[in-house]
Amino acid sequence: MLCAVGVLCVVCGACRRDLWVYTDEFCQVALHTDWSEATETPGGMTWWFMSDDLSGINRHGTTADVAYTGLNMPRGRFSGVVFDYSPSEYSHVTFEGMTRPDSALVLLSPSADQPLPDDHLYGSLAVPAYLDGVPPGASGMYSLAAEPEPMNADTLNHVLITAGIDEELIHWEDRDKYTGLAIEQHLHATPGPIIWTLRVRLPLRGASYMYSLTATVAGLADGCWLLPLRHTATPCLQLITAWQLQTPVDTVSYLSASINTFGLRDNAMPRSPRDARTQPSRADTGVTPYDQRLRLNLQFLLRDEATVLNYHYDITDQHITIDEDQLLIYVELPTDIPGGIPDLPAVDAKGTAGFDATVTPWADGEHADATM
Repeated sequence: MLCAVGVLCVVCGACRRDLWVYTDEFCQVALHTDWSEATETPGGMTWWFMSDDLSGINRHGTTADVAYTGLNMPRGRFSGVVFDYSPSEYSHVTFEGMTRPDSALVLLSPSADQPLPDDHLYGSLAVPAYLDGVPPGASGMYSLAAEPEPMNADTLNHVLITAGIDEELIHWEDRDKYTGLAIEQHLHATPGPIIWTLRVRLPLRGASYMYSLTATVAGLADGCWLLPLRHTATPCLQLITAWQLQTPVDTVSYLSASINTFGLRDNAMPRSPRDARTQPSRADTGVTPYDQRLRLNLQFLLRDEATVLNYHYDITDQHITIDEDQLLIYVELPTDIPGGIPDLPAVDAKGTAGFDATVTPWADGEHADATM
């Protein structure tokens, strides 16, 4: 019996598995990050490098060291992106295709609150045929996209890593060979804003009869290709809220609102994975041919809380101003726009029908939030 136990111990000892350790902590490449052009200095950042040979080899990490951090990189040619915070901290976008530089994408998520069916705001009347590609939703409507959070990013394209460590795993007994390695290569990134602002200003008559306004805009890009930092060619549908009402000039008042967006579609770039249409051939010429076609859909509920009026406007480059330095898209409807500006009829406020009322004249003042 004792001999059998001894033989078993010898056999088990001989079958012991080798002990390996990861090389993530051994770095010979450093990343220096300057956040002076960003909207703020973040509390963390993510770096993500993908092999240019499209093999799927990639290295990434998230760190609180936002000014200087060591990278565990193999030798070879890589393209990378640096952005603030971590992918899990963004609730309104998803990061997809992050194993290859030609598929790395940040994409708008569907809104957490998909509204009740309404063809004027979310259906065929809201998304015309020339905006084909908006993702479908439930009940025959289109999916409403979320509003993206502010984000800053920078790219490092086609970087040749000459001082990296190729192995992801090494034997435990070899770890001393890698401990204390000196930084031999330095990379630099300057992240800046990649989220645009859409500002809409529209005239209307009869503003005093308005109770609320719900609006959607169709045709903005649904994401951003990360390595060129250029917009997708796929449109989405977004909600516009928080309208502000300005005091009228004569009989015309103005409503204005702003939302975050990925900006206008870039027709020189591929469509997003949510676009079921066949991908056309694309050529990155370095020029950004923004598609300046949008559909603005307005739904007014009047102060009787029963009358609903819908308006639809096809927005073209005649009504769009682009400020690339400020990442701003400004849409203003002229008073002579085809179809006419919203003209709200006189109705009694809910609960006051049949009673005489004294109407207080308009007075000059600051902007006021419209009741939503």
